[in-house]
Amino acid sequence: MTCVRQAWLTMGAATVQLHDEAAGYFVTSLDLGSPDVREVVNPRPDADGIDDRTRLLGGRVVSVDISAISDAGAQIDAVAASFAPFMVPRARPVLHYVLDRPGAPERTLIVRASAYAFKVDDDHQRDIQLQWIAADPVARDPTVKTATATAGGTVGGGRVYNLAFPRTYPAGGGSPSAAIIHSGGDVAVQPALRIYGPITGARVTITTPDATSFQVWFVSSFTIGAGAFVDVDTNAKTAYYNGDRTQNMLGRLDWPNVRWPVLPVGVDNTMTLTGNATTGITQVVATWQDGYLS
Repeated sequence: MTCVRQAWLTMGAATVQLHDEAAGYFVTSLDLGSPDVREVVNPRPDADGIDDRTRLLGGRVVSVDISAISDAGAQIDAVAASFAPFMVPRARPVLHYVLDRPGAPERTLIVRASAYAFKVDDDHQRDIQLQWIAADPVARDPTVKTATATAGGTVGGGRVYNLAFPRTYPAGGGSPSAAIIHSGGDVAVQPALRIYGPITGARVTITTPDATSFQVWFVSSFTIGAGAFVDVDTNAKTAYYNGDRTQNMLGRLDWPNVRWPVLPVGVDNTMTLTGNATTGITQVVATWQDGYLS
């Protein structure tokens, strides 16, 4: 039975396998580590125990041991050197791995090198130790998921006929539609939102099944023009017009009504978009990657 376990590094167009039997080198140990827990606690001044407000993760340490063997066909020093570009501290390679579990899902971690060592001691085997820090400890499914909600066309005044009893007919317009954000991961979802104009006073609301409401609302005077958009990263808490980092839109948010989304997994969270001066193309697109601890 073939083992599905795999691990490899990518950086731009470059790729290197951590385990390649055909090239004569093998992973002897892959330790994905465990995310640190960022404790936020303080002692209770007049009672036993502590007040514990811990909610977030820290980084995680990832390490791998590799053996290159000349009798298996490896040029052992060349194997050790092949990992060097991925071990420069300024680089941020992506570690990909597949473990032996149902569906053989792929996971990814963005890592930063912390240790790179190999001892030159004989001509037969080279033992290589690689270690990284993952600043974001959440392993991501490489598939980017999307959900789109539309605002619909604004319904304006209709036509008024000069009759004894004026009759008003509403103008036509696209109907609004909601979207569902559903993650099968372990970690709460904080999606990126792209809001397409035309719209004035855009309001994105995401509601969980228990009726908790998360809101990314802009002030009523703020207009996103036709053909333009605003990118909102609800994790990094940034907002840019047309993705241009010189056009920071955080000052246009309706801060008293902003509640950044942290969406539960395994359930359907409903996203809607409302605002003024909308058309049938006014919409918000949420993007995210399911996150896991292993």
